[in-house]
Amino acid sequence: MAVSGRHAVHRTMVLVDVERFSAPGRTLHHQLDTRAGLYAVVAEAMAAAGVPWEDCHHEDRGDGLFLLIPPEFPKAPLVEVLPEALARAVRGHNGTSHDAARVRLRLAVHAGEVAFDQRGATSTALTDAFRLLDAAALKQALAGSPGVLAMIVSRLVFDDVVRHCATLDPATFRPVQAAAKEFRELAWIALPDHPYPADPTVLTPRSPDTPAPETASADHVATGPASGPEAHARYDGPGPRGVHIAGDVQGSGPGITIGAATGDHLTIGTPPPPAQPPHNPR
Repeated sequence: MAVSGRHAVHRTMVLVDVERFSAPGRTLHHQLDTRAGLYAVVAEAMAAAGVPWEDCHHEDRGDGLFLLIPPEFPKAPLVEVLPEALARAVRGHNGTSHDAARVRLRLAVHAGEVAFDQRGATSTALTDAFRLLDAAALKQALAGSPGVLAMIVSRLVFDDVVRHCATLDPATFRPVQAAAKEFRELAWIALPDHPYPADPTVLTPRSPDTPAPETASADHVATGPASGPEAHARYDGPGPRGVHIAGDVQGSGPGITIGAATGDHLTIGTPPPPAQPPHNPR
Protein backbone atom coordinates (compact mmCIF):
# COMPACT_ATOMS: atom_id res chain seq x y z
CA MET A 1 0.00 0.00 0.00
CA ALA A 2 1.39 3.38 -1.01
CA VAL A 3 1.80 6.16 1.54
CA SER A 4 1.51 9.71 0.19
CA GLY A 5 3.40 12.59 1.72
CA ARG A 6 6.68 14.46 1.62
CA HIS A 7 8.61 11.95 3.72
CA ALA A 8 10.32 8.93 2.20
CA VAL A 9 9.76 5.44 3.58
CA HIS A 10 11.84 2.29 3.29
CA ARG A 11 10.85 -0.28 0.67
CA THR A 12 12.36 -3.34 -0.93
CA MET A 13 12.29 -2.98 -4.72
CA VAL A 14 11.63 -5.83 -7.13
CA LEU A 15 11.90 -4.94 -10.83
CA VAL A 16 11.21 -7.31 -13.72
CA ASP A 17 11.76 -6.75 -17.43
CA VAL A 18 11.05 -8.92 -20.51
CA GLU A 19 14.02 -9.66 -22.74
CA ARG A 20 13.52 -8.40 -26.32
CA PHE A 21 9.89 -7.41 -25.74
CA SER A 22 9.90 -5.46 -29.03
CA ALA A 23 11.45 -8.24 -31.12
CA PRO A 24 10.20 -8.12 -34.74
CA GLY A 25 8.37 -11.43 -34.44
CA ARG A 26 6.36 -10.31 -31.40
CA THR A 27 3.16 -8.75 -32.78
CA LEU A 28 0.78 -6.61 -30.74
CA HIS A 29 -1.31 -9.70 -30.02
CA HIS A 30 1.78 -11.51 -28.78
CA GLN A 31 2.82 -8.50 -26.70
CA LEU A 32 -0.55 -8.50 -24.96
CA ASP A 33 -0.21 -12.21 -24.24
CA THR A 34 3.35 -11.61 -23.03
CA ARG A 35 2.22 -8.87 -20.64
CA ALA A 36 -0.60 -11.02 -19.28
CA GLY A 37 1.86 -13.83 -18.74
CA LEU A 38 4.35 -11.48 -17.07
CA TYR A 39 1.84 -10.34 -14.47
CA ALA A 40 0.70 -13.92 -13.84
CA VAL A 41 4.20 -15.31 -13.28
CA VAL A 42 5.32 -12.41 -11.07
CA ALA A 43 2.19 -12.69 -8.89
CA GLU A 44 2.73 -16.45 -8.60
CA ALA A 45 6.38 -16.02 -7.62
CA MET A 46 5.61 -13.26 -5.11
CA ALA A 47 3.01 -15.49 -3.46
CA ALA A 48 5.59 -18.28 -3.23
CA ALA A 49 7.91 -15.81 -1.45
CA GLY A 50 5.15 -15.01 1.06
CA VAL A 51 4.39 -11.52 -0.24
CA PRO A 52 0.76 -10.92 -1.26
CA TRP A 53 0.40 -8.90 -4.45
CA GLU A 54 -2.23 -6.62 -2.94
CA ASP A 55 0.12 -5.55 -0.13
CA CYS A 56 2.64 -4.10 -2.61
CA HIS A 57 2.74 -0.89 -4.57
CA HIS A 58 3.22 -1.81 -8.23
CA GLU A 59 3.57 0.13 -11.44
CA ASP A 60 3.56 -0.93 -15.08
CA ARG A 61 6.47 -0.22 -17.42
CA GLY A 62 5.12 -1.59 -20.71
CA ASP A 63 7.73 -4.29 -21.16
CA GLY A 64 8.09 -4.80 -17.42
CA LEU A 65 6.89 -3.79 -13.97
CA PHE A 66 8.16 -3.00 -10.51
CA LEU A 67 6.90 -3.68 -7.02
CA LEU A 68 7.66 -1.93 -3.75
CA ILE A 69 7.41 -4.31 -0.80
CA PRO A 70 6.58 -2.98 2.68
CA PRO A 71 9.31 -3.37 5.32
CA GLU A 72 7.32 -5.88 7.38
CA PHE A 73 8.12 -8.52 4.75
CA PRO A 74 11.65 -9.94 5.07
CA LYS A 75 14.08 -9.56 2.19
CA ALA A 76 15.61 -13.04 2.33
CA PRO A 77 12.70 -14.82 0.56
CA LEU A 78 13.00 -12.29 -2.27
CA VAL A 79 16.46 -13.66 -3.14
CA GLU A 80 16.07 -17.23 -1.83
CA VAL A 81 12.56 -18.16 -3.02
CA LEU A 82 11.35 -15.56 -5.52
CA PRO A 83 13.94 -16.14 -8.29
CA GLU A 84 13.49 -19.91 -8.50
CA ALA A 85 9.71 -19.56 -8.25
CA LEU A 86 9.77 -16.95 -11.00
CA ALA A 87 11.87 -19.16 -13.29
CA ARG A 88 9.53 -22.08 -12.63
CA ALA A 89 6.47 -19.96 -13.42
CA VAL A 90 8.09 -18.65 -16.62
CA ARG A 91 8.79 -22.18 -17.82
CA GLY A 92 5.13 -23.01 -17.17
CA HIS A 93 4.01 -19.97 -19.14
CA ASN A 94 6.35 -20.74 -22.01
CA GLY A 95 5.16 -24.31 -22.19
CA THR A 96 1.61 -23.23 -23.01
CA SER A 97 2.30 -20.09 -25.08
CA HIS A 98 2.97 -19.28 -28.71
CA ASP A 99 6.68 -18.99 -29.49
CA ALA A 100 6.37 -15.21 -29.90
CA ALA A 101 4.71 -14.86 -26.49
CA ARG A 102 7.35 -16.79 -24.58
CA VAL A 103 9.52 -14.79 -22.24
CA ARG A 104 12.89 -14.63 -20.57
CA LEU A 105 13.24 -12.15 -17.73
CA ARG A 106 15.71 -9.85 -16.03
CA LEU A 107 15.17 -9.35 -12.30
CA ALA A 108 16.64 -6.65 -10.05
CA VAL A 109 16.37 -6.47 -6.25
CA HIS A 110 17.36 -3.36 -4.32
CA ALA A 111 16.20 -1.52 -1.20
CA GLY A 112 16.05 2.07 -0.04
CA GLU A 113 13.95 5.10 0.70
CA VAL A 114 11.02 5.94 -1.60
CA ALA A 115 8.60 8.87 -1.67
CA PHE A 116 5.04 8.65 -3.00
CA ASP A 117 2.72 11.18 -4.53
CA GLN A 118 -0.55 11.03 -6.47
CA ARG A 119 1.29 9.88 -9.60
CA GLY A 120 3.37 7.09 -8.14
CA ALA A 121 6.75 6.59 -6.51
CA THR A 122 10.14 8.22 -6.92
CA SER A 123 13.56 8.35 -5.28
CA THR A 124 17.24 8.13 -6.07
CA ALA A 125 17.26 4.55 -4.81
CA LEU A 126 14.46 3.61 -7.20
CA THR A 127 16.31 5.23 -10.10
CA ASP A 128 19.39 3.21 -9.13
CA ALA A 129 17.32 0.03 -9.19
CA PHE A 130 16.28 0.75 -12.78
CA ARG A 131 19.93 1.35 -13.69
CA LEU A 132 20.73 -2.11 -12.31
CA LEU A 133 17.90 -3.68 -14.29
CA ASP A 134 19.21 -2.05 -17.47
CA ALA A 135 22.87 -2.92 -16.88
CA ALA A 136 24.59 -4.27 -19.99
CA ALA A 137 26.24 -7.01 -17.94
CA LEU A 138 22.84 -8.32 -16.82
CA LYS A 139 21.60 -8.39 -20.41
CA GLN A 140 24.76 -10.21 -21.48
CA ALA A 141 24.41 -12.72 -18.64
CA LEU A 142 20.87 -13.59 -19.72
CA ALA A 143 21.81 -13.72 -23.40
CA GLY A 144 24.56 -16.22 -22.61
CA SER A 145 22.45 -18.41 -20.32
CA PRO A 146 20.31 -21.38 -21.38
CA GLY A 147 17.93 -20.48 -18.57
CA VAL A 148 14.99 -18.08 -18.52
CA LEU A 149 16.07 -15.67 -15.77
CA ALA A 150 19.04 -13.49 -14.81
CA MET A 151 19.04 -11.62 -11.50
CA ILE A 152 21.05 -8.64 -10.30
CA VAL A 153 21.10 -7.44 -6.70
CA SER A 154 22.58 -4.26 -5.34
CA ARG A 155 25.66 -4.26 -3.15
CA LEU A 156 23.43 -3.44 -0.18
CA VAL A 157 21.19 -6.45 -0.77
CA PHE A 158 24.15 -8.75 -1.38
CA ASP A 159 26.05 -7.67 1.72
CA ASP A 160 23.05 -7.49 4.07
CA VAL A 161 20.96 -10.38 2.75
CA VAL A 162 22.60 -12.73 0.24
CA ARG A 163 25.80 -13.27 2.25
CA HIS A 164 23.71 -14.41 5.24
CA CYS A 165 21.19 -16.65 3.46
CA ALA A 166 20.85 -20.19 4.77
CA THR A 167 19.61 -21.75 1.52
CA LEU A 168 21.47 -19.66 -1.07
CA ASP A 169 25.15 -19.97 -1.95
CA PRO A 170 26.57 -16.45 -2.41
CA ALA A 171 29.59 -17.95 -4.20
CA THR A 172 27.32 -18.59 -7.20
CA PHE A 173 26.96 -14.82 -7.68
CA ARG A 174 29.40 -12.77 -9.72
CA PRO A 175 30.47 -9.15 -9.03
CA VAL A 176 29.81 -6.56 -11.71
CA GLN A 177 30.55 -2.88 -12.00
CA ALA A 178 27.20 -1.64 -13.30
CA ALA A 179 27.45 1.61 -15.25
CA ALA A 180 24.64 3.60 -16.84
CA LYS A 181 24.53 7.37 -17.32
CA GLU A 182 25.80 8.85 -14.05
CA PHE A 183 25.30 5.56 -12.17
CA ARG A 184 28.43 3.61 -11.14
CA GLU A 185 27.97 0.90 -8.53
CA LEU A 186 29.17 -2.57 -7.60
CA ALA A 187 26.39 -5.16 -7.92
CA TRP A 188 26.08 -8.95 -8.10
CA ILE A 189 24.59 -11.18 -10.81
CA ALA A 190 23.17 -14.70 -10.49
CA LEU A 191 21.47 -17.13 -12.86
CA PRO A 192 18.88 -18.79 -10.62
CA ASP A 193 17.87 -21.61 -12.98
CA HIS A 194 21.35 -22.20 -14.45
CA PRO A 195 23.77 -20.99 -11.75
CA TYR A 196 27.40 -20.11 -12.13
CA PRO A 197 29.77 -22.64 -10.52
CA ALA A 198 30.43 -21.79 -6.88
CA ASP A 199 33.58 -19.70 -6.61
CA PRO A 200 34.43 -18.73 -3.00
CA THR A 201 37.19 -16.40 -4.21
CA VAL A 202 34.61 -13.83 -5.32
CA LEU A 203 33.63 -13.41 -1.66
CA THR A 204 37.11 -12.36 -0.50
CA PRO A 205 36.60 -9.31 1.71
CA ARG A 206 38.05 -6.10 0.40
CA SER A 207 39.86 -3.64 2.58
CA PRO A 208 38.03 -0.34 3.23
CA ASP A 209 40.55 1.48 1.03
CA THR A 210 40.15 -0.91 -1.89
CA PRO A 211 38.17 0.54 -4.80
CA ALA A 212 35.39 -1.46 -6.39
CA PRO A 213 36.26 -3.37 -9.57
CA GLU A 214 36.34 -1.06 -12.55
CA THR A 215 36.19 -1.48 -16.28
CA ALA A 216 37.64 0.61 -19.03
CA SER A 217 34.54 0.34 -21.20
CA ALA A 218 31.17 -1.25 -20.48
CA ASP A 219 30.09 -2.86 -17.23
CA HIS A 220 31.67 -6.26 -16.80
CA VAL A 221 31.06 -9.46 -14.89
CA ALA A 222 34.18 -10.91 -13.29
CA THR A 223 33.87 -14.66 -13.73
CA GLY A 224 37.47 -15.78 -13.34
CA PRO A 225 40.71 -15.84 -15.30
CA ALA A 226 40.39 -14.46 -18.78
CA SER A 227 41.24 -16.12 -22.03
CA GLY A 228 41.19 -15.15 -25.68
CA PRO A 229 41.36 -11.56 -26.91
CA GLU A 230 39.87 -10.07 -23.75
CA ALA A 231 41.81 -10.04 -20.49
CA HIS A 232 40.70 -9.06 -17.00
CA ALA A 233 42.85 -7.90 -14.11
CA ARG A 234 41.07 -7.94 -10.75
CA TYR A 235 42.09 -5.75 -7.85
CA ASP A 236 41.51 -7.59 -4.58
CA GLY A 237 43.97 -6.07 -2.18
CA PRO A 238 46.67 -3.52 -1.59
CA GLY A 239 49.23 -2.73 -4.23
CA PRO A 240 48.96 -1.49 -7.79
CA ARG A 241 45.48 -1.41 -9.26
CA GLY A 242 44.53 -3.76 -12.04
CA VAL A 243 43.10 -2.81 -15.40
CA HIS A 244 40.47 -4.21 -17.73
CA ILE A 245 41.72 -4.66 -21.30
CA ALA A 246 39.02 -4.71 -23.96
CA GLY A 247 39.85 -5.46 -27.56
CA ASP A 248 42.78 -7.03 -29.32
CA VAL A 249 46.36 -6.94 -28.15
CA GLN A 250 48.54 -6.28 -31.16
CA GLY A 251 52.21 -5.74 -31.90
CA SER A 252 55.46 -7.23 -30.82
CA GLY A 253 58.96 -6.13 -29.98
CA PRO A 254 59.38 -2.97 -27.96
CA GLY A 255 55.67 -2.08 -27.79
CA ILE A 256 52.11 -3.40 -28.03
CA THR A 257 48.81 -1.68 -28.80
CA ILE A 258 45.77 -2.47 -26.67
CA GLY A 259 42.17 -1.96 -27.76
CA ALA A 260 42.87 -1.68 -31.46
CA ALA A 261 39.55 -3.36 -32.25
CA THR A 262 37.58 -0.82 -30.27
CA GLY A 263 39.26 2.34 -31.50
CA ASP A 264 40.47 3.20 -28.00
CA HIS A 265 44.22 2.75 -28.33
CA LEU A 266 46.80 2.56 -25.61
CA THR A 267 50.37 1.72 -26.59
CA ILE A 268 52.67 0.17 -24.04
CA GLY A 269 56.36 -0.04 -24.89
CA THR A 270 59.84 0.62 -23.73
CA PRO A 271 60.59 4.28 -23.04
CA PRO A 272 62.63 6.12 -25.64
CA PRO A 273 66.37 6.36 -24.95
CA PRO A 274 67.54 9.53 -23.22
CA ALA A 275 68.47 12.35 -25.52
CA GLN A 276 72.15 12.42 -26.38
CA PRO A 277 74.06 15.70 -26.06
CA PRO A 278 74.93 17.27 -29.40
CA HIS A 279 78.24 16.18 -30.87
CA ASN A 280 80.85 18.85 -30.35
CA PRO A 281 83.97 18.01 -32.37
CA ARG A 282 87.13 19.52 -31.13
